[in-house]
Amino acid sequence: MKRLFLPLFNLAVMLVMSCEDTGLSTDCSECMSYEPVTARIEVQIDAGNEHGTLVQFWEGKLEDGIMIDSVRYFSTAVFEKELPLNRLYTITATYVIDGKTYTAVDSATPKTKYDKNSCDEPCYNIYGNTVNLKLKYTN
Repeated sequence: MKRLFLPLFNLAVMLVMSCEDTGLSTDCSECMSYEPVTARIEVQIDAGNEHGTLVQFWEGKLEDGIMIDSVRYFSTAVFEKELPLNRLYTITATYVIDGKTYTAVDSATPKTKYDKNSCDEPCYNIYGNTVNLKLKYTN
């Protein structure tokens, strides 16, 4: 019994402490009474780059090569892009710093969860719709 308890306990702690949005909790302020067909993907980038940051949106995996949008941002640190639900999106941010090019890559699959108990009224909540394209370090 002890052998089984420790791995299950560790798995439960990892799920609760995970940085990834798993849709386990419901934010009632973000709830919708209707089932959405699109989601706003929140993209976080490093702002203030003099050359701007080239952000590209790809449907599916990056190697699939299906680009759906490309935008250069000069000052915005967080922005949103409206896209259909239940699809994998890969987003890249390309930075030019001191003459060197750096590309950050992240992906998201926005989904909905129907919750009839957590809020005052039954509602739909979107999760898995945040990507972090901030640079961790540059060499």
